[in-house]
Amino acid sequence: MKQKNEWIAGDPSLFVRVRPHGTTWSRAVVLAGVLSFSLFCGQARASVSSNGEVAGLKAKFVDVNGIRTRYYEAGQGEVLLLVHGEGWSGHSSANAWSKNIPGFAKKFHVFAPDKTGSGMTDNPKDEKDFNLQGEIDHIYQFIVTMKLGKVHLVGQSHGAADILFLALEHPEVVRTLVLCDSNTAAPVGPPTTRQQALANCPKEPDAEEWKCRIQAITARPDLAFDEEYFAAGAYMAGLPKAQETVARVKAGAGAPLYDMRPNSGFPQWKTAWLERVKNEGLVQVPVLLYCGRNDPSAMIANGWALYDVLAAKNPKVRMITVNQAGHFHFREYPEEFDYNVINFIDYWANR
Repeated sequence: MKQKNEWIAGDPSLFVRVRPHGTTWSRAVVLAGVLSFSLFCGQARASVSSNGEVAGLKAKFVDVNGIRTRYYEAGQGEVLLLVHGEGWSGHSSANAWSKNIPGFAKKFHVFAPDKTGSGMTDNPKDEKDFNLQGEIDHIYQFIVTMKLGKVHLVGQSHGAADILFLALEHPEVVRTLVLCDSNTAAPVGPPTTRQQALANCPKEPDAEEWKCRIQAITARPDLAFDEEYFAAGAYMAGLPKAQETVARVKAGAGAPLYDMRPNSGFPQWKTAWLERVKNEGLVQVPVLLYCGRNDPSAMIANGWALYDVLAAKNPKVRMITVNQAGHFHFREYPEEFDYNVINFIDYWANR
């Protein structure tokens, strides 16, 4: 055991059947999903729900301050809110948590929304909200709209940054934090090896690039993903709403804080917050950092740097490192992840 509580632990026969579920889509929308899926998987056949669901989960929709928001809900008990990574695309969605929702639902009342501009959730109404702050505001308003009260928050990658800065802006709604593999949340540091990992990925078509990208930053993609997952992501990315997302971001929406853009003001914004966390101890809830040892996108050294910031004045910070695991370790080893997160929350509930 290490110090700081680190534990190593184009076929012509291609077709897509769209099953109606809840919402009736126009032929144009269905066609967009079919075309996107066709580009993605030339030899496969798949059945894609009109709501983009996977793994037998059933999506719900709620209006959050005028933003139609897709989410999953399961279980009973204290609320556990799961926030997916990436963002501003149809690919990135709460489907990322499909392997974890059933396990967590045995203990908690689980909610997993698509962030604004992601999955099947509407785009922001205002151009200024196409950034991390816009995501944070939407997640907070989801908590308020659903009357969830204080919640346990689990976020991955970009989603981990969402929940960390949410905890700083709205500490009254946070019980615990679990931050998974987030270069976005970590202090500004040296470049990752992400680009080397993605060197052999195509730039287009979009669905092929996405499939290659998330597999390239995953140590065991054979465990993490299946064809249903890729089909649903490609379908949602092909919808008009998702195409609008991409176009608006490309046109400059979200400036100056859109973090996935050169010359963004986000690093300075983030650094100011993290300095206050380190020096003033602004985060005092229990925090678990959970990192894949072999993640080229959020390297372990950056995880330790974030640990040092959070733990400087908070004795309730822990870190787990998983060997032979990448950016999606929670999908590579879902039972282990669920077990460790539940135990972490249970431990601090009694103290």
